[in-house]
Amino acid sequence: MCSGSPPDLNPIPSTLTKTYSQIGPLQQFRFAKATAFDCFRCSKSKKSKSIVIYRSEGSKRLCNGCYGYLRSLYKVKAGTSPDHKKIEQLSAYLLGAVKVDKQKQAERLLLTSENRANRLSSEALRFLATTEYLADSLRSEIDLEWSPVIIGLCKTVETEVVNCLIRPLAQQAESLDLASDKRDRDIGRVAAFCADPSRKPPELGTIAHFIQTVFHSRQRRHTSELMRAFLRLATDWNGSQWLLDPDGLRLAIVTLTTEFRNKAAHIDELTEVDYRRCRELVVGSEGILWKLVTSVEGHR
Repeated sequence: MCSGSPPDLNPIPSTLTKTYSQIGPLQQFRFAKATAFDCFRCSKSKKSKSIVIYRSEGSKRLCNGCYGYLRSLYKVKAGTSPDHKKIEQLSAYLLGAVKVDKQKQAERLLLTSENRANRLSSEALRFLATTEYLADSLRSEIDLEWSPVIIGLCKTVETEVVNCLIRPLAQQAESLDLASDKRDRDIGRVAAFCADPSRKPPELGTIAHFIQTVFHSRQRRHTSELMRAFLRLATDWNGSQWLLDPDGLRLAIVTLTTEFRNKAAHIDELTEVDYRRCRELVVGSEGILWKLVTSVEGHR
């Protein structure tokens, strides 16, 4: 028998012919003869020469379908791409996992059950509804990876922050000369988007740093065209104090990214408990989304 024998897999089904490289907690083995087994994730009976073991536990065998699903997620999370690339890939997976008609149905259900959802932009509503729909389906079966739905919650917040704050700022600054601001290392990425809104919008971390810079850099508030435009815009917002306070929106974004989004984009295995904690932060009674949309009511 070749090296790399499956641990705790007794009796060995037949001659082990190949051991594949481990991906996250997944290890695939190939045997000379097909063996019948029950997939512990989907509970379906399968027969195959290939058996995938989860966390070196021989009783936790995965079928090829479940293995392919989890392998694609772990490959993204374990990859060397920048975090924002991983997040985009996981976000695309989230939306691709639910058919469009199911997404629309989920949006209608969300609007019916949560009155505050009608204040969200259509893009944020789509992310949130799809996330809720997929999370409900995960609860009905054994699922080993909740990262996509946690990324969905984070992407919902990012989308709404961009639509509530950054796109209006781009409109406010469209006639301004932002050349100097674009060279500023602290606000340059936001300035570049405001100068050219066809670009990819800044990510949550960049926006949080921009808000912090506006609050702390008193001298630059007098010289930066972009900062002055942002402060002028904020005078129309009912909740400008929470939006501009370092312990307000900025701290909420930092908490969301460090405790949930960054872990979901890496090899950490996130569970339903993590999802519930993230969901409470985003759409709980005092969730980020609801504070955000009510804070900009004077402008929208």
